[in-house]
Amino acid sequence: MRHVPSTAAPSEAHRRFLVLASEELDRLYRLAGLLLGSGPEAQDAVGDALERGWQSADSLRNGGDFQAWLDRILVNVCRDRLRRRSHIRFIALAAYHDRSGQVDPYQALAERDALTEAVARLPPDERMVVVLHFWHDLTLAATAERLNWPVGTVKSRLNRALGRIREGLVQGELRL
Repeated sequence: MRHVPSTAAPSEAHRRFLVLASEELDRLYRLAGLLLGSGPEAQDAVGDALERGWQSADSLRNGGDFQAWLDRILVNVCRDRLRRRSHIRFIALAAYHDRSGQVDPYQALAERDALTEAVARLPPDERMVVVLHFWHDLTLAATAERLNWPVGTVKSRLNRALGRIREGLVQGELRL
């Protein structure tokens, strides 16, 4: 069923959502870009997350929890996109057809930075933990909250991810 916009005035929850979400756009885009490794896909993910947030704005009780609430929505959107990647083969057409000279900032960063390359090679769940904990500067408890996982699961996936990164560096697959 397709959502049809209401002509009624936005509720107080929706007005609060608009104000709070507008302050988070840059941060959300950076987070999605690091999780997905693609600027255009990050833009789409943020749009999807904002749409989901708007549809459930009435469920948010406390404005102080807004950032964690919206992060959780965005992480779930990114997780869905990463899962679809394992089922769908994407062919990057932009490299062949983009004559504008514009460079996707996340793609350029991934090509230059070995650590970002190592993180991009991680399985999606491990990548999310590393990005949220180190790049997004969240505690393990806050990372667990965003992912809706126990803290022990976050710790074990972080430990496994760091081991994979170290292994790639030792085997010479990656250069810092």
